[in-house]
Amino acid sequence: MKKFTGFLVVMLMAAFVLGTSMPGFAEGTGTVTQIGVNNYVYLYQEIMDEANIMQLGDENSASVEQEGSEHLAGVAQVGESNEAEVRQLGERDLVFVMQNGIGNFSSVTQTHSVSPSTLYRNVSDNDAFVYQSGLDNRLNLVQIGDDNSASVYQMDTSNEALIVQEQNTVSTGANAALVVQAGLGNWVTIQQFGANQTIRSLQLGDDNTSLVNQNGVDNNAFVVQNGNQNSAILKQS
Repeated sequence: MKKFTGFLVVMLMAAFVLGTSMPGFAEGTGTVTQIGVNNYVYLYQEIMDEANIMQLGDENSASVEQEGSEHLAGVAQVGESNEAEVRQLGERDLVFVMQNGIGNFSSVTQTHSVSPSTLYRNVSDNDAFVYQSGLDNRLNLVQIGDDNSASVYQMDTSNEALIVQEQNTVSTGANAALVVQAGLGNWVTIQQFGANQTIRSLQLGDDNTSLVNQNGVDNNAFVVQNGNQNSAILKQS
């Protein structure tokens, strides 16, 4: 599987390991830490799933739903009125979400292929790493299939990202996406349908927009927007 690594991933993994209790892994394990006022947590787990949720501040909301086995989820929110939604519906999916600020929102859904004709694996093994810092950033990420990977960094105010990764019916997914938004009011939409595709999207500035569609196998794209009010549309098939 393609991976986009960085200091954030290491930091999140260390925090998760140190903060999670380690009783028998054969049963679902959940750890919740909340310091503040009017914070909310919903947690559903099945066998051999593990989740760690930490909220520091007021009026934060976290929802983690783990169906299937051997999922791992970590959610850390620091600030006010942040919201995180995680749904892991296949097997062996991994999610880390960190939100630092006010009014940030992230939604991550991971599942095996929904196509009955898919012949390959149908296990999942999707990875997602999310970091939001600032005000009113929004992310919607959907991973369908096997071995998809996404890393998203949103910093500053009112950035928005929509990412859909889906395998086709004749191969595993193994699609990879890296999104960095640093500025005000940036917007990116990415759709990957196929296998072994890579997209890197970097937005540095304000009010930039990017639309990327990859449909096929072994496509590779790198979009850099440096400045304000840039617009990009890219289609690969």
